Amino acid sequence: MGSGLNSVIAFIIAIGVLVTIHELGHFWVARWVGVKVLRFSVGFGRPLWKKVGERDGTEYVLAALPLGGYVKMLGEGGDEPVPEREKHRSFEAQSLAARAAIVVAGPLFNLIFAVFAFGAVQMLGVSGMKPVVGQVESVSVAADGGLSQGDEIIAVNGVTVQIWQQALEQMLGSVLLNDTVQLEVVTRSGETGFRTLESPFGKEIPEGMALLKGFGFSMERPLLPPRIGKVLADGAAASAGLESGDLLLTVNDEPVESWQQWVEWVKESPEQHLLLTIERDGVIFPLELVPARVEQEGKVIGRIGAMVDLEEYRKNHFRTVQYGVIDGLVRGVEKSWDMSMMTLQVMGRMVVGATSTDGLSGPITIARYAGNSMESGLTPFLSFLGLVSVSLGVLNLLPVPLLDGGHLFYYLLEWVRGAPLSEDVMMVGQKIGIVFLVGLMSLALYNDLLRLF
Repeated sequence: MGSGLNSVIAFIIAIGVLVTIHELGHFWVARWVGVKVLRFSVGFGRPLWKKVGERDGTEYVLAALPLGGYVKMLGEGGDEPVPEREKHRSFEAQSLAARAAIVVAGPLFNLIFAVFAFGAVQMLGVSGMKPVVGQVESVSVAADGGLSQGDEIIAVNGVTVQIWQQALEQMLGSVLLNDTVQLEVVTRSGETGFRTLESPFGKEIPEGMALLKGFGFSMERPLLPPRIGKVLADGAAASAGLESGDLLLTVNDEPVESWQQWVEWVKESPEQHLLLTIERDGVIFPLELVPARVEQEGKVIGRIGAMVDLEEYRKNHFRTVQYGVIDGLVRGVEKSWDMSMMTLQVMGRMVVGATSTDGLSGPITIARYAGNSMESGLTPFLSFLGLVSVSLGVLNLLPVPLLDGGHLFYYLLEWVRGAPLSEDVMMVGQKIGIVFLVGLMSLALYNDLLRLF
């Protein structure tokens, strides 16, 4: 996971971006329908920075507590009297459709942002290992389903996958919502077939490698061939005559199976004479090498000053998934929709007790993932922003008082009744909303602390 400081910085950046997008939705539609906006604030509490705009004197504020934001409109909440000349520009004076449009714009902007974030990831390209099955346990769900070592997964429940990241995402979504996962595979002999895996999980559903382990198989991890890549000019490898592209065949008459094995050999042989057999451009010949003696973390090891050649390995076992602008945006729409539906279905299963609430994450876990994704690069961070933006959009559309969805529910009742709800009913709703949100945040924070300690 990302370091503490990096996690905090990444978290602030992520929340700042997503809150700004959300509030921009409210702000833009409010301006569009003619409502006067008094303040646009990112964060709560004491303003750290403030600027007064020329149009309507709107205050643009960056506040001290970066855990949310708000747009304050004229007449909203009825706390202050509205001048007669500006009543037509107050929020409460707008039609039911206009008020609903302003409210729904915040979550909608989060979902639109997710489309562009996921789309950008697809356009930039995502690299990963080909989804080839590794070892399959003899007594397991995978074995019962007919999965074999060497099978390459090409689709999960009808959705095409090209790398393990895609396969794992689709498998996790399927397990969360169904009792089976259907894999389409290509065997080592080139035959295409389907493998149905019954979910072995209850309420506790693991992720990543633990998910595969639960099914009883692993991803294939081919060994790196012992082929020399870059040779440092002042190292023992250069002094011995090793060159880029050389393939190590034997060391002291023992075969070298992988680069990992070769590295361990070198580490354990400081200042020792090693007799190598090398293949270079189809020619096999002997070569003598003496690894240099170095100290690392209080331990003496050998080092030769050479790096592995990854080009051929990546070509055979890795794949880059990349799309053009139009296809990338289409993929962004598809993923945003899939993630939205999955979020709603998982929430529903949590409510009825079919799925554990242990998966709920609070600010600590989100910050750690933010730091980790930012350290990993632009595309992982964009994927993280997309996932959190979908969650914010969907959560805010729930019909819970205090959330945007709660306001939309009030407007629906107003449309049915032909008149707004009474203040007493609104107050009861607010109390229910507060209890719900405090309970939800407390549970998420409790899960955070369990993971942390």
